[in-house]
Amino acid sequence: MADSTISSLGLGSDGALSYDVIDQLREVDENAMIKPIDNKISKNKTQANDLSILTTMTATLKSSTSTLADDMTYLKTSVTSSSENISVTAESGVPSQDFTLDVQTLAKQDIYQSNSFSAENSTFTTTNDTINFNIDGSDYQIDVTATTTLEELKGQIYDATDGKITASLLNVGGDNPYKLVLKSTDTGVNNAVTVTSTGGGTAVSDLGFDDDTNHIQNATDAEFTYNNVSITRSTNTVDDLIVGVTINLNDIGSSNISIKQDTSTITNGVQSFVNNYNELMNNLAESTKYDSDTKLAGTFQSSSEIKSLQSDMRRQLLTVDDQGRSISDYGVTINDAGLLEFDSSILDSKLSSDSADVEDFFNGTSDTEGYFTKYNNVLDSYINSDSGVLTLYSNQLTNSHTGLEDERAKNVARLDAKYDTMAKRFASYDAVISNLNAQFESLSMMINQSYADK
Repeated sequence: MADSTISSLGLGSDGALSYDVIDQLREVDENAMIKPIDNKISKNKTQANDLSILTTMTATLKSSTSTLADDMTYLKTSVTSSSENISVTAESGVPSQDFTLDVQTLAKQDIYQSNSFSAENSTFTTTNDTINFNIDGSDYQIDVTATTTLEELKGQIYDATDGKITASLLNVGGDNPYKLVLKSTDTGVNNAVTVTSTGGGTAVSDLGFDDDTNHIQNATDAEFTYNNVSITRSTNTVDDLIVGVTINLNDIGSSNISIKQDTSTITNGVQSFVNNYNELMNNLAESTKYDSDTKLAGTFQSSSEIKSLQSDMRRQLLTVDDQGRSISDYGVTINDAGLLEFDSSILDSKLSSDSADVEDFFNGTSDTEGYFTKYNNVLDSYINSDSGVLTLYSNQLTNSHTGLEDERAKNVARLDAKYDTMAKRFASYDAVISNLNAQFESLSMMINQSYADK
């Protein structure tokens, strides 16, 4: 605290006016003016941190109630198939139903292989020619010469046919390992490919595409029965037979398909609600407790906002609708500790026997709010970003912290000014005392000398 101009403070007064005295006086003032503010700042930080934790837990609980208050939760479906020959997916909201599918023929592409050649860059004909590819009622031509290679022809086919036919070169082994393979991009009889020479040459026969043995797969439609009704499609993916249902035909054979409501999300949602409720209530109890023996109180023991949340959560839990139904009818009960327990078998039984009743109680109808819809609204009133009770409380703590920091800074500045002035005054007083002491010593010496002379 000392500066160079008054570094000798206290020497003239034998320490009576020293920096130790100033520091002791300042400590008294700091205990009266600064320490109480520091205690408030510390408490404010603890409350802000604990409030953030409680807000996060409330938001987690709200995610559970939001799920159970969402229409889509009750529209989800699950699909089972008795065979891997057929796989089925169903969109949310598809009605529950059972049906049988029996696949006789899968949809296939048209596939040709060429004769064998020694290399990828082998030529395949000795004359100029035009190769015509006919697919889905359209003709596509490629002009070739005696110098056209297999690689060049392969590269031209996809673009020339607007992507309807793909080509690849395969190394099948042997003395002449390379074969050009043509394949229709899509399945179905309409995508059957016919290859002919229209330029007067022999390119098609030189390639072997006019040899029936090189036509290794014929394009076919999928043929199957749906509940014994004959159906044909050009692909093995059927999404236009039942609204919202996609059927994938994987192999020949039959399968029994069952589309049901997927209730696992509902059961899991209730279990999540119970777990999140218990965790939040435990933390609320800890933060609002008061121990009369130790006189210790929780962080929010006197907070009306936190106690209100605690009270509203319990009150909403115990509500009964106009039909006399409560959450306990669906497997959720309160134990002696005030926490929730969940018997999922009771809810599963309800969902199995009358899922509409569960949806009506949990989610409500167009005319009434369901149990979890109301609960979700209660929680939203605490954590929504505009006017939520906990949101406003957090803002209040932030503003309070700013005010306390400002007040502390002002008090520190006051004490700095006060004790800087005091140090300067002490220095002045110290100098006066030092001077008086010097004069007294000089006078004493003169008196003593006078007596000695006599």
